[in-house]
Amino acid sequence: MSFDKTKAMRNAEKYVAQGKIRLAISEYQAVVAHDPRDITTMNMLGDLHAKTSERRQAVECYMKVAEHYATQGFAQKAIAIYNKVARLQPDSIEVSTKLAELYKVKGSLSEARSHYETLAKHFEASGKRIEALAMWKQIALLDPNNTEVCVNLGESYLKEGQAEDAAEAFAEAGGRFGRHGAHEDAIKMYHRSLDIQPDALRTLDGLIHSYSALGRVSKAVEFLEGILEKEPYNRDILYLLIDCHIDSQNAAGAERAVLKLVEIEPANYPKLLDLVRLYLNTNDLDSAARILSMSSEYLLAGGQADECKRWIDEILGHDPSHVPALRLLVRYSSWIKDEEAFRVSLERLAVSARAANEVDDERFALSQLVVVRPFETQFSERLAELKELHGFSDDDVDAELLRAGFDQPETVAAEMVAAEDHTPVVVEPAVEEAAPEPVAFAVEQSNGFVAEVEAPEPDEHKLAKDLESISFYLDNEYHELAAKAIDEVEKEFGDRPEIVEVKKRVAALRNKAASHHELTLEDMRSEFGLNDELPSDEDYDTKYHTAIAYQEMGLTEDAIRIFQEAITLVSPLDGTRRFFHCANLLGHCFMATGHASMAVTWFSRALETPNLDDSERHGLWYELATAYDAAGNSVDAHRFYEQVYTENVDFRDVASRVRSEMAVH
Repeated sequence: MSFDKTKAMRNAEKYVAQGKIRLAISEYQAVVAHDPRDITTMNMLGDLHAKTSERRQAVECYMKVAEHYATQGFAQKAIAIYNKVARLQPDSIEVSTKLAELYKVKGSLSEARSHYETLAKHFEASGKRIEALAMWKQIALLDPNNTEVCVNLGESYLKEGQAEDAAEAFAEAGGRFGRHGAHEDAIKMYHRSLDIQPDALRTLDGLIHSYSALGRVSKAVEFLEGILEKEPYNRDILYLLIDCHIDSQNAAGAERAVLKLVEIEPANYPKLLDLVRLYLNTNDLDSAARILSMSSEYLLAGGQADECKRWIDEILGHDPSHVPALRLLVRYSSWIKDEEAFRVSLERLAVSARAANEVDDERFALSQLVVVRPFETQFSERLAELKELHGFSDDDVDAELLRAGFDQPETVAAEMVAAEDHTPVVVEPAVEEAAPEPVAFAVEQSNGFVAEVEAPEPDEHKLAKDLESISFYLDNEYHELAAKAIDEVEKEFGDRPEIVEVKKRVAALRNKAASHHELTLEDMRSEFGLNDELPSDEDYDTKYHTAIAYQEMGLTEDAIRIFQEAITLVSPLDGTRRFFHCANLLGHCFMATGHASMAVTWFSRALETPNLDDSERHGLWYELATAYDAAGNSVDAHRFYEQVYTENVDFRDVASRVRSEMAVH
């Protein structure tokens, strides 16, 4: 015979109305026996047991109901039921623990603190010091304005031999003193923490901040430099020292620290720009230009040419004739292959250098200008004057090389002169005696028509220079370059005796080199691709910053490709943070493209980096949780959110995410 739940519920209600509590309990027991998921009936059954003073049975019913609500994320309902249990069993540690956790999740901090205090006192009375300290720690976290509890907690941890927890408590006390402006007390607490954990970066940062707030920056610098004497390659300490110098406007100290940091790891070159800003603030333009010159190569190679130009313009904004800044402007114009900007910057440099009596800079600018503007005689005349005055030897710039840098054909200079000269050009008829080798151009006359004349014959001077260059290649055993060059010369000038002679010489030297070449072990390794030469830091930095540039421009797929090339050049065990940063950014790129599972892979790889600090580890856990969530893996997402929440409840929005997860589940 099947069980009729409706009838049983009706009978129970009738018995309750008649005051027949025992019979009602029997009916309700039958209902929950056949349907254990009927939480409402279970709760009513607990109420009836409590009414008849059957405390044990009532508690059993209430606990099942409360656990169900807590599991489903209904914190308020669970709290209400646990409070019923607390009235029946006021000394229940289990119930106090549950209530403390639920009140904390709900955000009712005073109630949570009250229950944690009850637990702490209970554990202390039972001689369970470690458990009691864990409760006092929760109380400290719930009351961010209570500094005294952190101090007492640190002292208690020391007595129990829990050094790391003591250091953390003292550091937290220092932070709270600092936030309330009690920096002297903060410094004392930070020092107590550092006596236990001298390399705690967060504590050091707080200590430096308190010293700075009291105007005792020199004391902070002295403290950090003392650490650097023992750990000269500690990048984190160098970062703190740099920031300390910059905050105090100590440019010389900041420069020493920045250069040391960049020497350890060139990827830190953006710190050089902070130094440029510091020098600009003090109007020390020479130092600003000097530091910018150091960082310009990184900026240009890293695809940040516009950033480099912005800094140059800012220096020139202070002094338009500043020679070192104009020198940088020339370099920038050459890098971006803007010939007009290159010419203008050279002219500015020549004028400013002459006014400042900077002979070397003026000579440099003029030697370029005589190639770029060969028909403007004032440049060549001034250059000759400098050579005569200072006894400089002839070291003319290679015109071909300079033009090649701007992809400029050789005839452009002549065409530019014709275009700029507003006087009509008259093309005289060729006189055979006077011009056996006519050199003629297509010139625009004043009437707008083009006079067509003979094309020029091969330039004998150029041929001689090309053959001279090939001889240089041969003398220095650049046989491959020589072979390619002579082939190009032959295409341009044809089959001439002097070219044939050089070709024979090239062939003979190449054959001789081949016959004397012995295959060494290194050659064999190279032949089979077994070279184990490590890539240079410059290779990695170039790729890394190129990828960042792509990412900032929204070219995420290109950024991923370059990041993947960069990360093959480093290892999580190479003693740097390069692998960590690269893997982390790959994870973010894949998240941006919607490939959450691939992001999980790279965030997990980033965790392979040894000696991650708390903020780095928490950040990766959080990103992993977000990636798992996006990939539909709510279990692992919740696991990583809880890991972050367990160690740092204030990290980003992890507290609200954990509450949301609990509400869902």
